[in-house]
Amino acid sequence: MPLDSKNKTYIAFLTLFAASMMIKSAVFILAVDPIIFNKYPYFARELSAGRDIGERLVDLSPLYLYVVTAFYKIFGPNWDLLAALQIILGSIHCVLIGLIGAKIFNPAVGILASGVLMLYGNIALIESTLEPEAFLFFFNALAVLLLLRAAETDTVDRISTWWLFAGIATGLAAITKANALLMIPGAAFWIWLSAKKTPFWAFGLFLLGAILVIAPVTIRNFVKFNDFVLITADGGKVFFHGNGPGADGLERVDLPDQGFIEEKQGEPDYAHALFRQTARREAGYHLKPSECSSYWVSRTITHIRENPRLALENFVRKTLLFFNNYEIHDLDTTYKGYKTLQRWPLVTAGIITALGSAGMLLFATMFRRLFLAYWIVAIYLVSVIVFFPATRYRMPALPFLSIFAAAFLYELIAFFRKKEATRVVNAFVLVLFFLGTAYLPMKTAVRRFDLWQQISRIHYSLEGRMLFKKGRYAQAAQALEKVVSAAPDFTPAVNYLGKAYAILGDHERAAACFKKVIALSPAVDEGYMNAALLFELRGNKTQAARYFEKALAINPQNVRALWHLRKLTGD
Repeated sequence: MPLDSKNKTYIAFLTLFAASMMIKSAVFILAVDPIIFNKYPYFARELSAGRDIGERLVDLSPLYLYVVTAFYKIFGPNWDLLAALQIILGSIHCVLIGLIGAKIFNPAVGILASGVLMLYGNIALIESTLEPEAFLFFFNALAVLLLLRAAETDTVDRISTWWLFAGIATGLAAITKANALLMIPGAAFWIWLSAKKTPFWAFGLFLLGAILVIAPVTIRNFVKFNDFVLITADGGKVFFHGNGPGADGLERVDLPDQGFIEEKQGEPDYAHALFRQTARREAGYHLKPSECSSYWVSRTITHIRENPRLALENFVRKTLLFFNNYEIHDLDTTYKGYKTLQRWPLVTAGIITALGSAGMLLFATMFRRLFLAYWIVAIYLVSVIVFFPATRYRMPALPFLSIFAAAFLYELIAFFRKKEATRVVNAFVLVLFFLGTAYLPMKTAVRRFDLWQQISRIHYSLEGRMLFKKGRYAQAAQALEKVVSAAPDFTPAVNYLGKAYAILGDHERAAACFKKVIALSPAVDEGYMNAALLFELRGNKTQAARYFEKALAINPQNVRALWHLRKLTGD
């Protein structure tokens, strides 16, 4: 019996799901570094052991933290399995995007949108990393699909219960990443446009669904910290990263010696705690987590007001970077995978943003019908402008830009078939313009930034530092020399180079390295501590004691320095 068009569409989407699984699995096997990003696994182990992680709770995605903790309790530290499950979720997401495209355009556009997204290799990198983005992509798409479904089934006689389910999906997206809260005002407008009976009650159902999911997290935060934290309390820190003194769109701004201090801590992603400590120290009294976040917002706004021209230039650069082909991966392993994927024949971000932007402009007259897709793109454009254009901040928009890209390609094919030469030429001119905006702006700055990424993320983190930790000190020294020659002021690399030389017995070079560490980071005890250990090794007890004292003056909690000092002085 011949298949009808509906069955053919289902088969096409199942085929795309299978193809997506194959491509994402190939990326995971061939391009993803086997080193696991340990942030969520670390805290999942802590919670599973019954330990209190304190204020770190408000630094983490609530949904993803509990998903990883539940996974750990059931499967143990089988993190490759979790990554595989996220790849499956990503492939389902690919189909959801196709279904959205089919609803707001037609089945052919939906299938094409799934195909475009399936061939976008960088999304597979993010989905296979133990971070929340795979769940955010999924719940964003599910929420939009349910809103569309609610609008279809809402009648003049009854309010569709799909509004409630759409609210639940939106709440799940929000407790995955808090910027998904911006979906709520967009949904309110969509409900006003689409609800056939009573928009007020329809929105009430939607909002109830979102509250049912978000409220337990807010209550947890209030009970635990006596503080009103809706979901997480890291907005001020991230706002400072993207807009503080020295931020330029590509390069985010950190605290002085932040990376150097973080490397000494047992907890991953310790910068969150460091920002709270700094806010409390500078304020001169204890601040609650939400107050620490507000402190950094206030400090950043002060900087923006004092430097309006620099701030405006920064906002313009971040807007351009939202559409730029370059991917700003802020994890070492995903950056390394990105460099690998650049050699693969896959769809890039620049192609999607160019075709998607052309599609958004071409179908602007259908804004009312396509509002939700426009809104999702706008949410993440705002996130990039307010915070910074890291790939994980912009990537949630790319699935919806893929829908617009597919619609543009579908329309272009129609122009060809109808032999509408003028429209074909206009479409090509339009897409060439947007390709120019994706590939041409900030080329020199991007090239310079990418060189720094290679130095810091690959040559230092994944080569020099990793070799040192594996005990391969001679090879580590060779790799670190390359890093220091390219970035002589990169303190962590100079410090590890000094430690490698000290272990290898080259005390003169080690001493020179530790002297430079002290000059570059005088407010951190690490340089003084390593210099002291070297003096002690060489038998110079007087100098060793003096440097241990300096390390303790900076960090009175340095137990190791105190022990060595007592051993030297006999106290």
